[in-house]
Amino acid sequence: MKKTTRFVLSIFAVTAGLIATDALTTNVHGDSAGAPASRTGSPADGANCTACHTGTAATTLAGLITSTIPATGYVPGQTYTVTASITQVGKTKFGFEISPQTTTGVKKGTLVVTNATATKLVGSGKYITHKSTGTAFSSGTATWTFDWTAPAAGSGSFTFYGAFNITNSSNTNSGDIIKLSTLAVTEDLSTGIADKLSLDNQINVFPNPVEDRLNISSTSADITEATVSIINVQGQLVRMVDHFQLNSYIGVEELPKGFYILKVETEQGIAVKKILKR
Repeated sequence: MKKTTRFVLSIFAVTAGLIATDALTTNVHGDSAGAPASRTGSPADGANCTACHTGTAATTLAGLITSTIPATGYVPGQTYTVTASITQVGKTKFGFEISPQTTTGVKKGTLVVTNATATKLVGSGKYITHKSTGTAFSSGTATWTFDWTAPAAGSGSFTFYGAFNITNSSNTNSGDIIKLSTLAVTEDLSTGIADKLSLDNQINVFPNPVEDRLNISSTSADITEATVSIINVQGQLVRMVDHFQLNSYIGVEELPKGFYILKVETEQGIAVKKILKR
């Protein structure tokens, strides 16, 4: 009976050891097939590659994330190409994860995989990361590309947050170099008005800066009524007045201080002005 007991205990110990070893191996090598969700270093994610990889502490670099989005901002519904690239002389294996989101973690737009061999989506499509077949770059420069489709009008500004892992190819989770980068993006607030006659020279707005009353007047006797919209820098509509009678004022005393876009839309055309509330 005693020998049987020892035999059973020995098998249990070996089995437990194998399970523990397998779990450790999975933890060490698992990220080679792609980072888990919420590792971009964004304020909302609160974590980056150092959550799993030990080594050089994360540092922030500019320009690791670029896109074809114009400086004037994205056009709602349009698709753009985003490129993630990092260089480290002497290194041949890299990883990354990127997510388009606000500072509170709200996903913006739609990520689209264009190279299924090298990249994949995780976190219900909120994040894009590498695959195991997309980590080797013999040149010392790693580059991944994917598409991003802009959200609906009024979605406002957001940021592409990205974390990059420069590995030491030791097949462990130690000794790697972690870098962070961001790409801030704004919405093109002129969207949908390019085909309308500009009335910028026929609509006057004063005073600017403004504290409480914003006067909006027309230099043309034919332009008397408009729909007035005030949009903040996040692209959000904060005030709208239909059938506004020009050559009068709109109250803005309740608006927080800062810059806004004023859109004055009439039957004859549209005027867009930048105003400062102080």
